[in-house]
Amino acid sequence: MTYDTSRIESDVQGAVHMDPGLIAERVRAITVAALTDGGLDAQGLREVMSAVIRGAQQGTVPPDAERVTALKEAVRGLDEALAAAAQATQLAVKEAIGRAGEFSHEGLRHSIDELATLERDFVATLSEAARNTSGLARSTLQDLAEHVRSSGSETGARVRDALSQLAQAGTDLARAQVDGGVRTLRNQAELVASLAAGLLRGMADRLHRTPPEQSGPDQPS
Repeated sequence: MTYDTSRIESDVQGAVHMDPGLIAERVRAITVAALTDGGLDAQGLREVMSAVIRGAQQGTVPPDAERVTALKEAVRGLDEALAAAAQATQLAVKEAIGRAGEFSHEGLRHSIDELATLERDFVATLSEAARNTSGLARSTLQDLAEHVRSSGSETGARVRDALSQLAQAGTDLARAQVDGGVRTLRNQAELVASLAAGLLRGMADRLHRTPPEQSGPDQPS
């Protein structure tokens, strides 16, 4: 799946000029909308993460105290969207496990392994963005990356919860079925990613009908 990264950057760039109290919600909505256009595979998630951060950077130049706050709020919105994506992937894998005749243990293991790297990819995206800029923007992104690395994120909390719940279910599936080999691994992973995107779309619809909650870890000041 190829994402319209230029559109994502433009939308996020506009979002960071909003009232600071609305930025995170808007960036979360932009990110979720982008992710539901395709499957929630690792490569697609990385593409969207990078586009969101680029858009936030472009909208906060030149950086000052107010724009730094906007950048932090954009990253918080991205974190919330990734946490929702992790939850959707968890639900998709659980549904696939319930359809044991259609999905092999190897195929689902691939999806779970990709989920496990989500917070690490989030940190890597922030760190790479920091390396590609300078001054206040660089130090802000470095601080955000270090904050996620050391203190965790909403995304990481959701991933850890998902992995703990999926571990036993995956083991039970492996014991219950005779593996058909890894020939269908790629196709199965794509099916799970597509299923997760559909579930995320439904979650997004509910979010739009519910006032946003201010959740997740505090960003560094």
